[in-house]
Amino acid sequence: MSVLDFGVEVIAISASGVLAPGPLFFTNLLYGTRQGARSGIRVAYGHTTVELPLIILLAAGLFTSAAASQYASAIGLVGGIGVLGFASLQIAGVVRKKDAQAAPTMAKSSKSPFVTGIALSALNPFFLVWWFTVGLKLIADSATFGFAAGIMILFALHIWMDYAWLAGTAYLASKGSSVLKSKYYPLLLLALAAVLLYYGVHFTLTGIDALS
Repeated sequence: MSVLDFGVEVIAISASGVLAPGPLFFTNLLYGTRQGARSGIRVAYGHTTVELPLIILLAAGLFTSAAASQYASAIGLVGGIGVLGFASLQIAGVVRKKDAQAAPTMAKSSKSPFVTGIALSALNPFFLVWWFTVGLKLIADSATFGFAAGIMILFALHIWMDYAWLAGTAYLASKGSSVLKSKYYPLLLLALAAVLLYYGVHFTLTGIDALS
């Protein structure tokens, strides 16, 4: 397999994970309404700190699909509770009728998007399952170029999509929020928070069901 062929494969397959809506994406939009593309880059950076070590560990064979299924339920439960907490803070801020630009404490800090990127990646069972299944095929194919070189090529071809997607959508969210100022802006925040509530409830119930 040539580097070109591998590159087409990585980009085509990665799109199924990168562009899939989920807690990280919708939380990124929330930050984007206030901080623009910079928050998207910080979220992607946090995501990177989880994704790169995971790829290396998978390539080294330290994790197996059996281990993934064993811990997926616990990860989903903890992740669901975390997502619910973030969504609740967002809704509380809107309900208290604070300034439309104000945000919950965790959204005010410039470091919060980075921390959120870490948390919503490490505690997202769908992200982990994707790498333990679909992603494993890419990791296996990258071995054609050697362990270190293969990982570097795979990661370079994959990660730019995360940065482009998260920064781009955060930027669009910031532009949309400027149009939706006044009474419609809080409705946008509530709508995004409602989506996060859905994922939080789904993750939590799935985790409880799997552990019971």
